[in-house]
Amino acid sequence: MDWANYRMLCDRGDVLSRYLLGCTIDLLADADEASLVQELLRVLAEDPLPKPPDHRAGAASDFFLVELEPAAARRILQVVVAAREAGWRTEAGRGLGGFVEAWQECLDWRAGVHPRSPGFGS
Repeated sequence: MDWANYRMLCDRGDVLSRYLLGCTIDLLADADEASLVQELLRVLAEDPLPKPPDHRAGAASDFFLVELEPAAARRILQVVVAAREAGWRTEAGRGLGGFVEAWQECLDWRAGVHPRSPGFGS
C-alpha cells in the first residue's frame, strides 16, 4: 500500500478510525444500544486498512471500512447527536467534536449522496 492510495482510502466517508469507533461503542453502550455495539465490534474485529510500509503509528491509528445497513448508521448518528447535545465525554474527558460529521458523512457515503461517493449523481 502506497501513501497516495492509503490517504485516498482513509478519506472515504465509510472509513473510520479505531478511536472514533471505540468511542462510539462506549457511547452506544451508555445509551443501551447493545445491537449497535455488536455491529461496531464486528467492524473492529476485521482487519484494518493496510498501512504503507513506512507508516510509523501503531494500532491506535488504524482505519476500518464501515459497511452498515442505512438504518443502523442512521440510528448511530441519532445517538451520537443526542450524546453531543447532552455533553457526553469520553473516559479521557474529550467531547464528540467531529463525531456527528463523521457519522453523517458515513451515512451519506453509503447512500451515494456524498459528493465524493462512488454513486454520487447517478
